[in-house]
Amino acid sequence: MRKLHKLFSIFVIGFIPIQMFAWPGMPTPALHVDGRNLKDPCGNNVLLHGVAITPSPWFNGCGSGNCYWNNYDIQGCLNYNNAVMDALTNTSNGWYLNYIRLHIDPYWTNNPGTSTSGEADISQFNYDRLVTYVNSVIVPLIAHARSRGMYVILRPPGVCPQQIAINSAYYNYLVTVWNYLSQNSSLKNADNVMFELANEPVDIQASDGTYGSDCQKYYDALKNFFQPIVNMMRSNGANNVIWVPGLGYQSLYRGLANNPITGSNIAYAVHVYPGYWGANAEDPNSFTSAWNYHVQPIANIAPIVITETDWSPDRNGTWGQGTTSGFGTNLKGRIDASGNASWNLLCPEDLIHESVNEIASILINGSQGFL
Repeated sequence: MRKLHKLFSIFVIGFIPIQMFAWPGMPTPALHVDGRNLKDPCGNNVLLHGVAITPSPWFNGCGSGNCYWNNYDIQGCLNYNNAVMDALTNTSNGWYLNYIRLHIDPYWTNNPGTSTSGEADISQFNYDRLVTYVNSVIVPLIAHARSRGMYVILRPPGVCPQQIAINSAYYNYLVTVWNYLSQNSSLKNADNVMFELANEPVDIQASDGTYGSDCQKYYDALKNFFQPIVNMMRSNGANNVIWVPGLGYQSLYRGLANNPITGSNIAYAVHVYPGYWGANAEDPNSFTSAWNYHVQPIANIAPIVITETDWSPDRNGTWGQGTTSGFGTNLKGRIDASGNASWNLLCPEDLIHESVNEIASILINGSQGFL
């Protein structure tokens, strides 16, 4: 692994930003939502900064031809991913992460040796494997994260299909997964654990039977889709912070501000890549206008976290093609202006690769200089 730049954890008290660095063994008191901010038990505003971790061979080296473990090797998986967390919280090397986004990859929860049409294909989902590997892989990784002073946002296996609808197969799948996770004694109300309900909804079925995204009827449908799942999780006694995804690959939120998910500890998970919203990501006016139209309305009423972003000029090893001086600076400007936006990079594999060196730099050393 090659070190790039320091990533800092930030706690904001009142309107005065101060740096408070995470370190191994640091306490992780349970966080809660208060208005548009994420807060600790003392009432301090909290911002999370970190990386995404997917504990599967493909994302742990095999995708680039250098497998660090394979063949459902639980101990190998734990050894590698624990070492990544250790490296990225090693204060002597200048790392100060306070958070990971952790994916329960379908590698663990699908029937082994079977093929699917992609991560949205739930035909091979095996509930018993979910139970087994949450307890033998995910829970130990979360415990290690806690020992390193890090919070965890837990994401369910796979991604949303192109079209979702209440009472569909995918909806029932999410109900099954979250009913289990929200009752798991190692996850429910764990001080460092939060939940992200799904990954990248695209289009949803409205009450008139049509599918779409950026109209109020589709935002209302998304509220009707997720509200029963939230209610179920609360009825199971889980009061963990819940991060709700928007439509359009987690890029569209304005209608949710008109009809938000109700209940306590509700926040919103956002994805931002160059090219989103049809905006010119390199132009600050175009990017700011698009962000203010599609994202800022929800950030005005609740905390947000950017659970996916990356970029590089040639899209080498990243999902988005853009420049640091353009897209990176523009994104950092919106993060600063919002004041309640946490974030993580698609890491550690991309972060460690020197082709995305500048990503960490702009998020740390941007215009206001306190990330």
